[in-house]
Amino acid sequence: MPQQINLYNPAFETQRALLSFKGAVAGWMLIAALVVLFAGYQMFSLRSLEQQERELARQVPVAQAEAQRLGGAMAVRRRDSRITEEVTLLEVEVKGRQEVMSMLRSGGLGDTRGFSDHLKAFARQSFEGVWLTGLSIATGGRDVSIEGRALQAAYVPSYLKRLNGETAMQGHPFSELLIQEPPPDPGVKPAVRPGYVEFKLTTKPDAAAVKSGSQ
Repeated sequence: MPQQINLYNPAFETQRALLSFKGAVAGWMLIAALVVLFAGYQMFSLRSLEQQERELARQVPVAQAEAQRLGGAMAVRRRDSRITEEVTLLEVEVKGRQEVMSMLRSGGLGDTRGFSDHLKAFARQSFEGVWLTGLSIATGGRDVSIEGRALQAAYVPSYLKRLNGETAMQGHPFSELLIQEPPPDPGVKPAVRPGYVEFKLTTKPDAAAVKSGSQ
């Protein structure tokens, strides 16, 4: 008599539906968590941007006020003619000293042998605000002519007095003095008066002046 053997055992059956459901639940939970995190990040970013916008809105009027203050300060500086005048005078003095140095280096004074006492006298009597642009010494130091510039005309008589007190100038002091204001630079518009005067000192009357006076 044939026998029937039942090999089916429910314990060995794969429970696919239950595992699939659990996996789906886990997946949905993960997605929900990501959505919450993303939404939180967006809210944080939005709040950060709003905070930055408020900070920038606060800084704008401060920056505008500072710009207006600096603009006013620059306008005041431009209106302050004293600063411009001081700069101009300094530039003129520097240029004058450079001209003297150039003249000395190029031999513009001519043969200075035998006139060392005169040159030492000029060196000792340097006067602030006064500088030389030309120097001529002839006939053994008896005929001396100097040309220069001064920041103020009042400086020249004081400078002349100090030079006449030098031993090298004894017996033939400076007797002629000419002070004049140079013309404005034609290349500058509007015309600006130079911040200095030009002068000339001689120990004898100028030959051209004598000739002109005798006519």
